Order: sequence, then structure tokens, then C-alpha cells
Amino acid sequence: MIRVRETMRALLSLAFCVLLAASASAQSFPSRPLRMIVPAPPAGITDLSARLVGEGLRAKFGQPVVVENKSGANGLIGLRELLKAEPDGYTLMAGTMGNFVLGYAMEVNPPFDALRDLLPIAGTAEYATAMIVNPKTPVNSVKEFIDYAKARPGKLTFGSTGTAALDYLAVELFMKETGTKLVHVPYRGGPAALNDLMGGSIDLLIEVFPVVMEQIKTGMVKGLAVSSPYRLPSIPQVPTFKEAGVSGVELTGWLGV
Repeated sequence: MIRVRETMRALLSLAFCVLLAASASAQSFPSRPLRMIVPAPPAGITDLSARLVGEGLRAKFGQPVVVENKSGANGLIGLRELLKAEPDGYTLMAGTMGNFVLGYAMEVNPPFDALRDLLPIAGTAEYATAMIVNPKTPVNSVKEFIDYAKARPGKLTFGSTGTAALDYLAVELFMKETGTKLVHVPYRGGPAALNDLMGGSIDLLIEVFPVVMEQIKTGMVKGLAVSSPYRLPSIPQVPTFKEAGVSGVELTGWLGV
């Protein structure tokens, strides 16, 4: 089981090790700015991770790292940008498990070959998801939400960043394990879904933890459970799904370059 990390800085020094080895004979590399494609909107976990990595690479190489947000289509818009770039090491992508694994596995005819078209360089972050609801929602635990949802079958909504994303998979697992039925509302990124949850437009998110951590800590949303196998130190009051009585929702995701 992947351990949850609450910092994305620890692996910055690894973020280009493969390319360094491959270009050991080319002492001038990199001789111009690098490009980092982010297949997600600004301010989400993928974007924040990419900018931290970009800053680490800038400090190491003395070259700017230009971050470009190309969001949409479960990451495929950004991925297409990557695949049409020259394979010279100057174009990178901050990808997620959803982009490279879930989306590839779920497509009948995927538009790329994950093993042939992509070169993994390094992991940059690992994280759990957190189940959150609007503070005005009349529930304070997972059990109360299950009862609330079962009394309203097919009427409550949940947001996600797409059917190949970890947040969507988490809710599907939750519905399977609890016998609840919620209506899916797709978003281009986690921050937009979070804003709608706080505004009352949707009822539930099981979002990646770094995106919702501050809102849970400040009480802007109610944190009901986390999908890691143990409680997270920054919100120790929030139980795991297993502690909350739903043992089948235990998953974490990763980001990588």
C-alpha cells in the first residue's frame, strides 16, 4: 500500500535523474528553457506539484521551467501536447495515476500506448482522498451520510475530475460498498468541484487530500473520512473509511514526471 505523503518537496532532487544519466555526454544539457505540461487547471494538486518540481529543476540547472496548463478530456489534451513534442528531453508532463493508468486501462481503444509512448522519470507525490460535504449538509459521519443518501436514491450529486480519475473511482467504490446511488457531475479540475461543493451546487466529493486539506482544517467543509489505511496527522480527528464502517474504500494515488 502506498504511504501517504503530505509534502511534495522530498523527491525534487530525483525529478530528472533518468534524463541526467541519458545525457551525461551532453554537458550543455539543458541549454534552453524546459517545458512542463500540466493536464489540469491551475491550483490543483497536479499543478502545484508541477510548479514545485519546476522550481527545483530551475534551481538545479539554471534554466527556466515554463509550466503550461492544458486541461480537459481526463488529461488527454495535455497528453496529446506531450506526444507531439520533439523527444529531446525538453518537454515534460506532470501526470497522475488517472492519466497514465486508469484512463489507459478503461479505454477500449486508448489514443496512446502507456508503455511505448511515455518515459517515467520520477515520482513527485503520493496522496489519499478525503470524503467531504458542505457544512450545511445535515450529516456528521459516514454512517449518517449513507442513511441520508439511501433516503434520497439518485438525488444527491458528487463531483469528480473525470471517469478515469481517482476521485471518481473512490466514489464508485463507496457506492458499491454502501449500496448508495449518487449522480455524477464532471469537472475540469478539483478546485472547481470544491467551489461548487462549498456553494451547495453538489453534495459530495471524495477528493484528493491536498486539494481539500485547508478547507477541512478551517471548517469550510466537513471531513467525514480518508481513504488511507491510517489517519492523517494533519487531520487526526477524521477517521479512515474502515474505522467509519466502510472497509472497501482504501486507495491512494500518485503524481509523477
